[in-house]
Amino acid sequence: MENKILFFDIDGTILDHEKNIPDGVAEAIFKAKENGHEVVISTGRAPFTAKVLLEQLKIDSFICNNGQIVQFRGQMIHKGIIDKNELQGITNFATIRKQPLVYMDSYEMVSNLPNHQDVYESISTLKIKFPRQGENFFLTNDIHQALIFCDEEVQKEYEKVFPNLSFIRWHRVSCDVLPKGVSKATGIEKLLNHLNKNPIDAIAFGDGLNDIEMLNYVGTGVAMGNAVDILKGHATFVTDHVSENGLINALKKLDLI
Repeated sequence: MENKILFFDIDGTILDHEKNIPDGVAEAIFKAKENGHEVVISTGRAPFTAKVLLEQLKIDSFICNNGQIVQFRGQMIHKGIIDKNELQGITNFATIRKQPLVYMDSYEMVSNLPNHQDVYESISTLKIKFPRQGENFFLTNDIHQALIFCDEEVQKEYEKVFPNLSFIRWHRVSCDVLPKGVSKATGIEKLLNHLNKNPIDAIAFGDGLNDIEMLNYVGTGVAMGNAVDILKGHATFVTDHVSENGLINALKKLDLI
């Protein structure tokens, strides 16, 4: 098979729901690289929350923060930031309602409120360090992505008040916050342009709402068996569950390994 560029989501795609790499998955990814395919992580996580996995799999190309940060073989290609006026507005809106916000720069996550249950509930599922609390962090740092913590009904209020931002749900009580129009697909586009490659040369694997644009953009989009139903409707095909050799079976079906 002609060499392809492979874009892998992390949570629910490479990592199972316990945040472990299922048996054989790392070896399969190494084999795909040996076969000449380019392997890129494409995740909603920030680089500092994906670091351990990147090191485990010896990958130095990634799209992080849902397309806001793009790196290829150690070279930074793109760093997008959220407008500070938008951040001030959403901070005021959340603070009045006593709802937490978490801001992500290139190095850490910082919360506007201390010890909020919704932050602990959602962030704990990622098995990463909890954000520290700090006021006005967004005013003195470039913020690539934020998180709001609310249910779906309140999310609709944010969407109405902040039309220049996108709100992508990833947990019962949390959404990613990005500039409107930014997605994993825009990150992939920047990386492919850097390489003078076309979307037909790319294959993407994912399971969540933030993978819809990515699967639509590439030549072949693979949804995991555990993917949300709406994503499966955008996939070229649906593989097995992440814990049932889903990624390995997809790589074999595509003749990548």
